[in-house]
Amino acid sequence: MNNPVPAIVFGGFLLLIGGVMLWLQRRAKIEADNALTNEERSFLRRRIRRRVQIAGMIVLIALMIPVGDSLIPWQNAPGTFAVYWSIVMGLALWTGLLAVGDMAATRAQMARELNRLHRKQLEIHRVAQQARKIDFDGKGPSER
Repeated sequence: MNNPVPAIVFGGFLLLIGGVMLWLQRRAKIEADNALTNEERSFLRRRIRRRVQIAGMIVLIALMIPVGDSLIPWQNAPGTFAVYWSIVMGLALWTGLLAVGDMAATRAQMARELNRLHRKQLEIHRVAQQARKIDFDGKGPSER
């Protein structure tokens, strides 16, 4: 009566996604250890920690879907069925909130980094203008 194949396929798909995400974060950890500054290294480690939590939640949900579908008879225990699937949906919602938080933190970090680069670009532009003015006048700043 109850066909477990769709739940197993969907759970397997989520398990694959979670596994790939964990593998990618393991590779990212190696790259984070080679970051240029302590600030970059700290940001990358926090980002990896957030993303590992997200991947772990996806793996947990991937395991819960086929288990809940095959072990809980919704006809005989509708209350248990509802509570179990409410927990699964709550975990899915929490995973989504973690992902949104990760996106917001990454966006804020990138905005800070772009501002820093823009300030550096303006400083380089100012120095280049001074160098052009010196070359054009043929005088250094102390000779004026």
